[in-house]
Amino acid sequence: MARRKAATSTKVLNKLAPKKEQTSKDFQTVSKEFLRHCTIKGLSPDTVKFYDKELKGLFRAFHELEVSLATVRAIETEDVENWIEYMLKNNRATSSINARMRAGRTFFNFCLKKSYADKNPFEGISQLRKRHTIGATFTKNQLEDLLNAPDITQFIGLRDLAIMLTLAHVGLRLKELCSLKVQDISFDGRGEVVIQQAKNRYARRIPMTKRLKNVLKAYFEERGIIETDALFISVENAPLSPRTVQERLKHYGVTSKVEKDVPVSTHAFRRTFCRLKVEAGVNLFILQRLTGHSDLEMLQRYVQIYGKDLEQAIEKGIE
Repeated sequence: MARRKAATSTKVLNKLAPKKEQTSKDFQTVSKEFLRHCTIKGLSPDTVKFYDKELKGLFRAFHELEVSLATVRAIETEDVENWIEYMLKNNRATSSINARMRAGRTFFNFCLKKSYADKNPFEGISQLRKRHTIGATFTKNQLEDLLNAPDITQFIGLRDLAIMLTLAHVGLRLKELCSLKVQDISFDGRGEVVIQQAKNRYARRIPMTKRLKNVLKAYFEERGIIETDALFISVENAPLSPRTVQERLKHYGVTSKVEKDVPVSTHAFRRTFCRLKVEAGVNLFILQRLTGHSDLEMLQRYVQIYGKDLEQAIEKGIE
């Protein structure tokens, strides 16, 4: 009988080949390696901190549930499901659970690539459903009450008005506000604010309103030329910290009595900015460019709630 000419199948060769020794590493060791990988990859410090925080939380929960952490290979999908039940019983917010799930899934994908795990225990587990809501926003009257609260005859009051007006008319995040430099402000033409330290890492340009331009010009004159290039500073000429900004906003929330109805924060200013733009009929893609949202999902919620198309459509077709 003639010998077969076909080559030996890969399946047979794999069976005959010596098996590679599996790498076994514990959860904490691989976590450190993963965070180092994220840093080398060029992820933002905030993203690395997010993974660090969520993985530490996952480690603590697994430890309390007596899940073996001596090797990441031993963690099963059932362990993840038990962890979700544990979080829900402890009344953890859906958003917090989902955030930790995202971090865990990404971490175990890294483990798979490194051959530290045979499977991703988070695979096949869906994110928990949550209500899609939008936090409270200011009415136009409440916004004016806040803007009228600072004593602009004092440096601190003028600075705080400039801060609140920048939040209200630019719609930026707290970190973006505190990272603004003097050189990010231009008064040429109608004026513009350039946000360099954006969350999505894409700088964006926001034209100024006339009111914001006038207030920022007045603030620049009082601020003067000093050693630091941070835009918003303390009376000691030091850059304002995010916590100080939050404390000042709370102060004006109390003095204006707006805090009784709406918690005063940078988030509330940003949500109000989005709502007012939607109510004014600003194109969704233009609003995305103004706010720096990475996708349209959140902005679509504003349209669904505050868009004027429903009011215009409800009377049509019934006459």
